[in-house]
Amino acid sequence: MLKSNPKTSWNSTERMPTVSATAYVDDSATLIGDVRIGNNVYVAPAVSLRADEAYPIIIGDECNIQDGVIFHGLEGSSIELGKRVSIAHGAVIHGPIRIGNDSFVGFNAVVHASTLGEKCFVAHGAVVIGVKLADGKFVPPATLVDTQYKADALGYIPDDLKHFNEEVIKINKEFAASYGLKSRMRRVGVR
Repeated sequence: MLKSNPKTSWNSTERMPTVSATAYVDDSATLIGDVRIGNNVYVAPAVSLRADEAYPIIIGDECNIQDGVIFHGLEGSSIELGKRVSIAHGAVIHGPIRIGNDSFVGFNAVVHASTLGEKCFVAHGAVVIGVKLADGKFVPPATLVDTQYKADALGYIPDDLKHFNEEVIKINKEFAASYGLKSRMRRVGVR
């Protein structure tokens, strides 16, 4: 569902989401307001991208936003994903946020008021709040990173996970193309 944001005291302009013709947004996903979806993006079922308080929400090319993910933000903030970013099932992304190219955020992870460099990996169940992660940093599963000291002490992505996001991107780009084709065919009555 695509719909405009409501007029508010902090935003008097209603905007509709914009979605690239090469992206796929599932019918059960909700996009509200100034949400900008790039090329070859996959937005899975039950995703909520709400640019009603924080705006814009920018999803770069070849990203995937998986089932049940929530994007929202604080008034006056924004959310921006670079290219080839994966946000896995059930994650919560709460602005202000900037996530660099080729980064991965795992199942049920929470990232709030933070900046992630390129090729960062936030593992399943981790919580990242109010910090800056340098390029290539690894947040282990179920870890709380809520001070810059903790963020600076993180190690780099282990060798066995260095190419994990590339595989996730490959699969979800194919989903964007295949689901998108099925959706277009359904609209013109081809089964």
